[in-house]
Amino acid sequence: MGLFRFFSGMQCAHGVVSMRDSLSGALELNGETLDFSDGVGYIETDRGRSFPSKYLWTQCAWDGMEGGSLMLAVATIPLPVGGFTGCICSVFHGGREYRLATYRGARIEAWSPSAAVIRQGKYCLEAELLTERRQALRAPAEGRMERAIHESLCAEVCYRFRHGKDLLFQHTDPSASFEYSSTD
Repeated sequence: MGLFRFFSGMQCAHGVVSMRDSLSGALELNGETLDFSDGVGYIETDRGRSFPSKYLWTQCAWDGMEGGSLMLAVATIPLPVGGFTGCICSVFHGGREYRLATYRGARIEAWSPSAAVIRQGKYCLEAELLTERRQALRAPAEGRMERAIHESLCAEVCYRFRHGKDLLFQHTDPSASFEYSSTD
């Protein structure tokens, strides 16, 4: 969130703890053993009294020759006087992290319930939701867990990341996370 995390009165502060940590171990659930050995983990945090009135969030990690991970969040941010729509994004690809964010000059070219396009300098990330299986969750609204949101932890999302005209990668992931919510 850059310097925006210091603004007083922010509804929510979003943070990424780890985008690609290694997992080991197992969990027994209803008599079935779920083995997470050699898995890839993702940990984030949200804290505050309310989620934004309108936001999009997506995240995924993948293996293989061109393995990587990414997280993108776009949201309307109310302030005591006015407000703005901002984004934060981290893309890890080819052993390098790329950060695209409002506080670094990123622009949101488009966003909707099923897609987002952000650009920062010559870098452009597109995320397009192809299919989803949403689950209802409770979210904070002025400090009370009264808002219903819907999150899909098993969405199929296509990501394209470009530098100028060069396509750095295109990745379609059947196990991505995707969430869009609007109180409008």
